Amino acid sequence: MKALSVLVLLASASIVFAQDTADERLAAQYFREGRFEQALVLYEELFEDNPSHSNYNHYLQSLLALEEFRRAERIVRRQGDHHPGDIRYQVDLGWVHHRAGNNRRARRQMDALIGDLKAVRQDVFDLAMAFETRGFLDLALETYMHGRRLLGEQHPLHLRIAGIYEKKGEYRSMMEEYLDYLNKHREEMERVRGMLQDMIANDPGFERNDALRAVLLANTQRDPENIMYSEMLLWLSVQQQDFRMAFMQARALDRRLQQEGKPVLEVASLSTGNRNYRIAADAYRYVLEMGENSPHYLDALVGYLNVRFLSVIDDYQYTEEDLLDIEQEYKQAIEQLGVGARTVQLVRNLAKLRAFYLHNTDEAIELLEATLDLPNISNRVKGECRIELADILVLTGEVWDATLLYSQVDRMFRDDPLAHEAKFKNARLTYFIGEFDWAKVQLDVLKAGTSRLIANDAMRLSLRIQDNLGVGGDPEPLQLFARAEQHMFMNNYANATLTLDSISVRFPNHQINDDVLYARAEIMRHRGDYTSADSLLSLIVEKYPHGLLADEALFQRADMHHHYFNQHNKAMTLYQQLMLDYPGSIHTITARNRFRILRGDMVN
Repeated sequence: MKALSVLVLLASASIVFAQDTADERLAAQYFREGRFEQALVLYEELFEDNPSHSNYNHYLQSLLALEEFRRAERIVRRQGDHHPGDIRYQVDLGWVHHRAGNNRRARRQMDALIGDLKAVRQDVFDLAMAFETRGFLDLALETYMHGRRLLGEQHPLHLRIAGIYEKKGEYRSMMEEYLDYLNKHREEMERVRGMLQDMIANDPGFERNDALRAVLLANTQRDPENIMYSEMLLWLSVQQQDFRMAFMQARALDRRLQQEGKPVLEVASLSTGNRNYRIAADAYRYVLEMGENSPHYLDALVGYLNVRFLSVIDDYQYTEEDLLDIEQEYKQAIEQLGVGARTVQLVRNLAKLRAFYLHNTDEAIELLEATLDLPNISNRVKGECRIELADILVLTGEVWDATLLYSQVDRMFRDDPLAHEAKFKNARLTYFIGEFDWAKVQLDVLKAGTSRLIANDAMRLSLRIQDNLGVGGDPEPLQLFARAEQHMFMNNYANATLTLDSISVRFPNHQINDDVLYARAEIMRHRGDYTSADSLLSLIVEKYPHGLLADEALFQRADMHHHYFNQHNKAMTLYQQLMLDYPGSIHTITARNRFRILRGDMVN
């Protein structure tokens, strides 16, 4: 009998709990929909049964929405009496007066709360957050400022105050707080940079970017001896891809700190990676001018020659004479410095130049094989040479020897970025020869846990296989396309074009045709026919706006109008379209910064 009573009580409790849960869901729905009369009826009952802060908050807001100010004040006072130490209800009392239009009474209430503060950091936090929750940002700021006076230099509250300024949209004041904080806590540099990076990366109107830049420039001029401002300006310029400003700041820092060109070299490398070869060349020349005894002379020479090479081949309008001039520069550098661990990058680049652009594969292979036999070369450098040699063997059609070399590097270095590069190239090679299943397994491994560049390349190729393998039960379109890509890798554009033509003729409605259009555009660019390339890329965006290549095509169009057609207004329009239509694209940040440069916001 006793057990039966317990079961009855438990069942009753379950029914009451289920009913309360159903009422809470219904009340929340009414509240979200703005049906405050219905919400009020339910929240009044819920609050009487369970005066939790959540029920109280919704009950109070429903009363205020219906202008039931007297009832609202009674509820707030009642809650405050039950929780005398909770400052939130004292702020809510002022909020009710404010909503009722009694601003003088509200202000007296708020001023009294701020005036009664003691030099206790948590009390300052609690009051400021209570004001912030109810939308009183000015009062929250006033609270923190008063707290700063009470607490002194031990707790200046910079980051809290910066957060309020951000919500108020006063970005210059916000940035001043961050920089003041950094002046007192240099050890927090990485943490603050991380916070600022998130802000400026999600700043479509550029207000935060511009505010930080303006504050840094002003502080640098006002206090030129403070290295921190120059370091932050260099960091910001790199984030914004304003490499001209980054070079200027790196050079100034280098001269002041006597770092023998190291910060300038870092900017040169970043500029190269972002295809800003003009700035990169200037930066490398700055280091080279320090003389051969400079500790960074060799790195600068390797970088400078690499930029010379890239700036020529990237333009797609080079002549054989241009290539022969660069070959001669490489030969002179190698003869001057000798072949060793520090000059292997020169050897690799020379081999690539000879094999892929001067069609002299025998000399390129001989050069790399001789390097592999040197006794003073580290295994890592030899691994880099093996990858380069494997690339050339793919070019000559010796795919099995190439895959053996890629596999050797993969096994030797395992989870190292060098192994990731070798694994990706090996997967791409098996894709070229039609072994799609094996290639996809390797690519899927690389999609996570590798460098961003390799991961993006692996994901793109994996998705191409996934989307096109066996569509309609026929793998042939993908096989043909892979063959065309292999021809493109080998710089054999005539055969690549013929293969792409066969796909368009035999499979005109296949979904792989956006890839075909993009490949055709790449061939046109390599031939220097930018007008045809632009038309093909435009067709991708028009016909396949939701495809994997749409944002890439749009970015390449913008890049051509920017750098080759010199139609800057058109480039700005395309960059802006990319930012608006494809905000998740890996090119969005670059597009935004180039848009700003073209608009005149930054000098480059």
